[in-house]
Amino acid sequence: MQITLIWLAVQAWFKKVGAWCKKYWQILLGAAIPIILTLIFRKRGDLSNILDRINDDYKKEIDVIENQHATEIEKRENAQKLYLETIERLEEEYENASETLDSNKKKKIKELIEKYKDDPDGLANEIAELTGMKRV
Repeated sequence: MQITLIWLAVQAWFKKVGAWCKKYWQILLGAAIPIILTLIFRKRGDLSNILDRINDDYKKEIDVIENQHATEIEKRENAQKLYLETIERLEEEYENASETLDSNKKKKIKELIEKYKDDPDGLANEIAELTGMKRV
């Protein structure tokens, strides 16, 4: 009878332990991971060497990221500089072209005025066609 009581007490204790493990499984997992890692890495070598290698890899990765970032910034600045130079060049070309067009139009208008001295309606139609304006 005494063994039965002890057995019931042991079963109750295991049930309590099981309930505690279900509730606090994170604590058990957190404690188990370092123990498992210690057992694994103790056989393979020194943990400090592995940590040094991880840190070196991290530093190399950071250097690569910083170099890529610097290259990207340089490319963006070069593209912006090229854009501004192109816009400036196009504006100068437009200015020169518009001055040439204006002088050509002025010459044509003078010719039309001489041609249509006596016909103001014909002159107005020709000027409208030349300048692209609508005659009202």
